[in-house]
Amino acid sequence: MSNAIKKFVADECGVTAIEYGILAAAMAAAIGLIFGADGVFVTALRTRFNGIAEQIGGTGGKTATTPAK
Repeated sequence: MSNAIKKFVADECGVTAIEYGILAAAMAAAIGLIFGADGVFVTALRTRFNGIAEQIGGTGGKTATTPAK
């Protein structure tokens, strides 16, 4: 019985799998934070596209004028 316990304690095969699992969980959390609905990347894109849309629509500080006929 003590031989089996010694082999179990010395066996490190499962340790690598656990480390990869922790790394995958950390990467998933980081991706969720960056690309989530209120993430940094999405917020920056939304701000940039809203600014571009305002400039195209004529509400970006300059008023759009219609040419006289």
